[in-house]
Amino acid sequence: MLYSKSHFLPMRRALLLVVVPALLLAGCRDLRSSRDESLKTEQIQYPMPQGGEVVYEGHGKEIWFAYGAMNGSKDTPANGVAQAHRFEDGRFLHTIQLNILPPEDGFFYEGWILSGADRISTGHLSNHFGDARHGLRFEANKDYSAYLTVLVTLEKDDGNSAPGKEVARGSMKVTQRPK
Repeated sequence: MLYSKSHFLPMRRALLLVVVPALLLAGCRDLRSSRDESLKTEQIQYPMPQGGEVVYEGHGKEIWFAYGAMNGSKDTPANGVAQAHRFEDGRFLHTIQLNILPPEDGFFYEGWILSGADRISTGHLSNHFGDARHGLRFEANKDYSAYLTVLVTLEKDDGNSAPGKEVARGSMKVTQRPK
């Protein structure tokens, strides 16, 4: 059976759709691998269980632990986790890892812990990579284990210490670690 040129046109198009992108990708691969970009890194230190116990060097064993999910407000998408620890020497450690869009220039995110109407600022959330990953680490020699509600507010960088617009909230639950 003889085939006309028109029979080969769909096959040629299909071949071009496969071969041309493959050649382009192959050519780009060498350019991509020759870039000299240094990777930014962030070192985050958390007390982690080792041998069934959490020990924070210089502060002793963990005697209390709470954690909970963080969620964005109705008009601000966000998610993350908040944790708090107390150690033998009385040291209190609170951390937040929150995924939220970076604030506009002139604004920042601030963390808060609450117990009833009492509110404590835990500081500014940091964002080392300019993306959605934000973190906070707060340490104190005071027992804040009654402060189980966690807030994040959007603050204008104007020196005003009053809390701004709430953008995320979470509740930590006191948890006994398995022994």
